[in-house]
Amino acid sequence: MDEPVSSRPRKNRRKGPDWIVLSFHWLSVIGWVILIVALGLSHMAKPEMNTGLVRYWGIQLRNYWEPTLTGQLIYLLWWCCLVSLCSIVLNQFRLRRATDRQQYNSVALLLIALAALSFFYQV
Repeated sequence: MDEPVSSRPRKNRRKGPDWIVLSFHWLSVIGWVILIVALGLSHMAKPEMNTGLVRYWGIQLRNYWEPTLTGQLIYLLWWCCLVSLCSIVLNQFRLRRATDRQQYNSVALLLIALAALSFFYQV
């Protein structure tokens, strides 16, 4: 007798990662690069550190976040959230087989960017 079609194991026709899966990886890389650029920008925008030597010599320090750089930093963090959220949502539509897996680095990237944004909107 013939077996029903649904009881036979399906043949895996994938030969490797296709362009969609590769785009998820590239979206993740782009998101992390944006976060690293945002970290560098935050280093330049943050208030200057007040040390004992600076106080002794009487050097003027900037004790506030640089407004122009902070605006650019927030803009980059929003782009980082957008890229990681797109990667997560598109990956959810793609997860169909048992061998497919969630990209946890995109989730971590989204959480880090949201935590940084919550810091700037709290202040």
